[in-house]
Amino acid sequence: MAYLLISPALVLILVFAVYPFIVAVINSFNLVDINTGMKTPVGLENYVAIFADANTRDSFFRSISWTTSNMILQVVLGVAVAMLLNLNLKGQRIARVLVLIPYMVPAIVAALVFRFMFNDVTGVVNYVLMKVGFIDQPLNWLSDPAMMMPTLVAVNVWKYSPFFIIVVLARLQSIPKDLFEAVAIDGGGWWHRFTAVTLPSIIPVVLAGMLLRTIWTAYDFDVPYLLSNGGGPSGSAVTVPLQIRALAFDQQQLGQASALAVCTAILLTGAAYFYLRGYRKSEKASE
Repeated sequence: MAYLLISPALVLILVFAVYPFIVAVINSFNLVDINTGMKTPVGLENYVAIFADANTRDSFFRSISWTTSNMILQVVLGVAVAMLLNLNLKGQRIARVLVLIPYMVPAIVAALVFRFMFNDVTGVVNYVLMKVGFIDQPLNWLSDPAMMMPTLVAVNVWKYSPFFIIVVLARLQSIPKDLFEAVAIDGGGWWHRFTAVTLPSIIPVVLAGMLLRTIWTAYDFDVPYLLSNGGGPSGSAVTVPLQIRALAFDQQQLGQASALAVCTAILLTGAAYFYLRGYRKSEKASE
């Protein structure tokens, strides 16, 4: 009976996860004709080609920077806002609904709105910053290669920080108040309550959230592609997912695109291992 109940989920995993990955691994060792699907074995040539390609290397390091900066900012902002919403302040119910809005906005809508807001000439961001005196002249948010990636990170943090706010706030509300009272009786202040009770309690959910968000952010395609109009000036916004698309469809190197996808999957598997290891340690420490 147990096998019968899990069989639908197992079939879906095999069809939509295992099969595509196996096909990608096979393609990574072949020269694939994108029109006919005919495969010609080339051994490790596709892997050698992607490591020798300067554009692919740049996209790889750009993806590391993109994922790391997103994780740091999303976690810090998510935890800070969640703790603020947990203080039972007046109007907190409305605030909790409002913080979810960015997460519910479709990526295409967010990209169009922020393309308008960050417009070099007519954008409201430059207008506001100049009015308050932060800048003297308009910044080229989406046309300057040096500004492109920080702009993308800011938009992505705005859109996906609510994920951490939701999971951390749910954990904060499940912490027994007796623990805080015990620390207070011992003379502990706010910082002691945070380090002795709050932080150990939220670390497991933060690590679980980081595991998911790291994978999703590393493979994030829609926001970088839509906001940078395909890659940004001088390819300054081309991360690994955009480079995989370029290799597969622009250069018709399906084998190299598959090799890059397989390498990324291996690296993310390694990252997942360390996240899960930290999760188990934090779970034992909080017991």
